[in-house]
This record gives sequence, C-alpha cells and structure tokens, in this order.
Amino acid sequence: MLQQSSDAAAGFILRDDSGCPMLASAHKIGKKTVTIAEAIALRDSLLTALKLGFQNVLVKGDSSLIINCVIGRFKCP
Repeated sequence: MLQQSSDAAAGFILRDDSGCPMLASAHKIGKKTVTIAEAIALRDSLLTALKLGFQNVLVKGDSSLIINCVIGRFKCP
C-alpha cells in the first residue's frame, strides 16, 4: 500500500528556450501519493503552457513512472 502525506504539494517551473525561468507555481494538494503529486504537477504545467499560448514545449521531470506513462512505455496505474 502506498503511503500518503498530509503535506503534499504540486509545483512546476516554465522556462524560455534559453532556460531562464518565466513562471513558477506551487500549491498544496492535500493527502496524495508522490505519484499523484507528480502527475498533478505535470497536468498543471501543461495547462498553464496551453493558456499562455505555448505551441512547442519540452517537458522534463524526475518521476520515471510518470514519464514512462506519458510516453506510452507503461500503462497508467
């Protein structure tokens, strides 16, 4: 069974093509597993990029499970 944290948060940084930060965001998300927190951060970053009109994005993350799910290597849990 996965443990949950009462202090989970999701956050992201959007950078320009030179790597300079343009926008950062983080917010509490309640009791969530680390995997769910990583997925929420990815979702939030992509929705924000879409709202800002970004057409080309490069996504970087540190959760191999989320990355492999997104690229289709693993089935989503």
